[in-house]
Amino acid sequence: MFTGKVYVFLVVAVVMMVVAAYSINIAQAQQKPQIIFPVAGTSWVIAPGTPIYNPYSPTTIAGCSIVGAMTYLPLAFYNSMTNSYLPVLADNWTIQVLPNGSGILTVHLRPGFYWFNGSATIPFTAWDAYARFYIGIKAFGWYRPYMLPQYADEDVRVIDNYTIQFLFQKWTALRLYYVLTTCMSTPWPVWEPIVNELKAMNTTQAIKFSDNITKFVVPYWGLFPYYLTYFSSNYMLITLEPSNLLSDWFRIFPLADWYYYDPTYEAIWGSNTVALESYLAGKGTWGSAGFSMQQVEVLEQHGIGIYFGPSFFTMGIAVNPHYYPWNIPQVREALCYVINRTETAEAWGLAISHPDYYPEPVVPEVIDTYPPDVRQFIIPCSYNWTKASQMLQSLGFYKKGGYWYTPNGTQLTLEVLAPSGYTDWMTMA
Repeated sequence: MFTGKVYVFLVVAVVMMVVAAYSINIAQAQQKPQIIFPVAGTSWVIAPGTPIYNPYSPTTIAGCSIVGAMTYLPLAFYNSMTNSYLPVLADNWTIQVLPNGSGILTVHLRPGFYWFNGSATIPFTAWDAYARFYIGIKAFGWYRPYMLPQYADEDVRVIDNYTIQFLFQKWTALRLYYVLTTCMSTPWPVWEPIVNELKAMNTTQAIKFSDNITKFVVPYWGLFPYYLTYFSSNYMLITLEPSNLLSDWFRIFPLADWYYYDPTYEAIWGSNTVALESYLAGKGTWGSAGFSMQQVEVLEQHGIGIYFGPSFFTMGIAVNPHYYPWNIPQVREALCYVINRTETAEAWGLAISHPDYYPEPVVPEVIDTYPPDVRQFIIPCSYNWTKASQMLQSLGFYKKGGYWYTPNGTQLTLEVLAPSGYTDWMTMA
């Protein structure tokens, strides 16, 4: 019996690294190349006064990726290929698992790094990390049930200026991943007032106060070799930090090549079409996107180098299983049989998408790598309206006037939210 919640189809995305060919004459020989990156598929609509530098806001750009301001760093990077961590803002850490299953994680931070806003600095310390985690745990319920918000005042502690400690009521190895890869974006002088307000609250009050936190407008402070100099709905500029600050970053990135490039990096927001136009106009100099083979031919005709990097991933509809009748496994299973994944895959028009009939986010090519005791529960469905109808009828559902109804006479409906402009997603919806 199928009990999965996600219905998926396979997309084999061809990601293209695009490098614009430079034509540099003798007069330009000393000019450093500039990275201008069209970020395909990313767009921002930001109203004045939006708390974009607030990491708890749903409209934040205070992230560690290029789709954010990209001027923040985590405590450590995680390498999924080797299941190992690369220390970044953290220097090292220790884990003590106690007999009752709880765990103590102690993280030692690197000294000598600074927040920078273009003109002033703030030393990065354990108090910055404390603000990030304390607010997340007490007001937003991070790590529940492994760490409970009512114990936040005791379970997150600053040992000294460069040491922070966590006590988890339940410890698993995944807790380490969630802590170390969290982006540091909360300078203590800015967020201390919020922490102090939370300390005077009980759990119920703190959770209610979380809405206020998401609306808290804070100034920009970056923690990265580059700092943000401009951000709009169309593009972003980040600039290399002054040499007196940049020299410290070589301790983390000893092989960094940022001096070889123009100190200002530009990211352009927009669709694949915007990215394509940027390259053809000679604006974009480097980037990645999902282009059709016809578009690739056009780019190559304009002297733009293409690198094909295939990647395998799935996309699908997530169904909320907590509401009737979608809380009935057989009803969700019936839905699995009514989505025409072949039509959905073809809708993208790139000839690189293929249907995936597993009702979980499983790439068919890797199904044999799953252990047998797991694989037995991953049962593919097919496009079969007849079987779906029979399953619903066996549960007392009936069809009338072209619509399905539940046994209690309510029309069977499912609201599906999908991003506009994505033909494959809209076809599936």
